[in-house]
Amino acid sequence: MVLALIIEMLALTCVCWVVFFLSTFAHELGHALVYMLITRNTHWHIRIGSGKSLLKTQHFTIKLAVFDGVFETKEDRMGSKTAILTLLGGPLFSMILVGILLYTRVKIVTFDSAIISSEAILFISSLSLFVNTCILLYSLAPIHYFWGEIKGKESDILQIVHIMKSKRNN
Repeated sequence: MVLALIIEMLALTCVCWVVFFLSTFAHELGHALVYMLITRNTHWHIRIGSGKSLLKTQHFTIKLAVFDGVFETKEDRMGSKTAILTLLGGPLFSMILVGILLYTRVKIVTFDSAIISSEAILFISSLSLFVNTCILLYSLAPIHYFWGEIKGKESDILQIVHIMKSKRNN
């Protein structure tokens, strides 16, 4: 009984970690893909999470606590149009994911499998919908982040506002 509870808690923790990781990764990948489409430049890096590093490659760093993420380029100065479009790429991907998750939730209710229960699938899709909605809302809120390694950094929309203000003042 206790062992089953421990196994279930570990499985739940792993599922939550994967959902947070994939949601954050999709958002940051949205920035990267838009940036690469516009600039044809492959000198960029995505960091997901805070704390101890689990994986580090040329383009990706994955850390243990996957509750935040950052897309960075090697360019010192990006044009305002490129910067704005790149900043919009993350929220756009998050919005697409939210739309897909809302659409598929209707299909999941009738899902039937011998391997995994429909309640588990519904839980995972609900958690994914919640996490992606939060990522979308946080990136569109004009705030400074207050947690993890992004503490003090500006949200995507706040960066866009500052770019547009500086462009208007020039």
